[in-house]
Amino acid sequence: MAREQLSAAIQRLRGERGLSLAELGRLINYSRKTVWDYEQGRRIPAPDVVQALDNALGADGCLVQLGALASAEGSPPTIATLPESGWRRGDAEDLAARLTGNAATADNAVSLAHAWLVTAPPQDFQLAAGRRIGHDLVDQLADRVHQIRLIDDHVGGLDTAATVGAELAATARLLREAAYTEDVGRRLLGGVAELCQIAGWTASDAGRHAEAQRLYLAGARAAHAAGDPSGAASNLSSLAYQIANVGDPREAELLARTAVSGANGAATAGARALFLERLAWAQARAGSADAAARTLDAVDDAFIDSRPDAEPAWVYWLNPEEIEVMRGRVWTQLELPLRAVPALDHAIRAYASDSPRERALYLSWLAEALLQGHEVDQAAAAALQTAEISAGAGSDRSAQRVRRLRGLLLPHAGQPAVDRFLDAAGRPA
Repeated sequence: MAREQLSAAIQRLRGERGLSLAELGRLINYSRKTVWDYEQGRRIPAPDVVQALDNALGADGCLVQLGALASAEGSPPTIATLPESGWRRGDAEDLAARLTGNAATADNAVSLAHAWLVTAPPQDFQLAAGRRIGHDLVDQLADRVHQIRLIDDHVGGLDTAATVGAELAATARLLREAAYTEDVGRRLLGGVAELCQIAGWTASDAGRHAEAQRLYLAGARAAHAAGDPSGAASNLSSLAYQIANVGDPREAELLARTAVSGANGAATAGARALFLERLAWAQARAGSADAAARTLDAVDDAFIDSRPDAEPAWVYWLNPEEIEVMRGRVWTQLELPLRAVPALDHAIRAYASDSPRERALYLSWLAEALLQGHEVDQAAAAALQTAEISAGAGSDRSAQRVRRLRGLLLPHAGQPAVDRFLDAAGRPA
């Protein structure tokens, strides 16, 4: 297969040139992990990336030719397909089944995003059979969804993922088996979309990234079918946020931009601010300082116009402190501690202590920013708080942040404050 030939050629040429994964990554402005994925055939590089690889490795067009063949072969999408016209009973059954199906790929995420952007929402439902449900039950489901959101504010994904998954499965069964009117069907699909976003978020927080990606894609598809572009953008921007953290930030930026653009006409001011926040984070992870700064300004502009009574329920948590935290995180990621520390410190002081995951995460970013500013003792003190809170947060994300701080502070071992943190976090063997 051309895909395998492309992967093997990249690996062979890199070896012949005596380049490490990291060195080749720097030449094409991608991460070591991304180059590794290309060499292992886990992903097909985009045409512009293939061209950059061809240039960096002196392949004289060989990689470009193999890349074109690999792209032509492609891979069948597992969940990205959207119905082009009416939404039928079979579509509902298919979506319900896919909620527990195989994981989708990053390529499918981008395909879905663009399909959602250009495909008109279905105009009617043709659903029949099963027991009939009405608006009262959908109202109850909406209340339950919001209660789950509130639970997630205080309990980490390691503890809540199974609960959210069970609620999603029960709602998916209604989608598949019940009978309902067009209006009720749209609302039910909207509920499925919101549950997919929450389930994806908790799965991601528990470290189950492939599962989270599958859920986000299903949620975007359900929201699209419900005629809710803002709900689709919520799922896609959540996926972009995950990809920025554990995948290729440039792909995350593309997906986050698509979410912003696709929901632009339908999103409320608060929802737009949220989508822009995630775009700013992807830009920071990609090292695009100027773009991230402009996007942060756009977040402020959008949030000023938000009206709590007009916002969708899932925007309830976005407030000035959360925006300040993201600003601080962006500056930390870009290694600008003089900007990051005041923003993070101010926001953390206003943050409730009954949300251990968020408090641990935000303290971890403050610790990293302080270390960038050469304030080792203060950084270690914030890191110690992070480790202590994270121990009971039930969050893989916060545990990862503790491990990162351990690596950053290990070179300073021997200083009392640092040793206290290392003892709490567990020194590497």
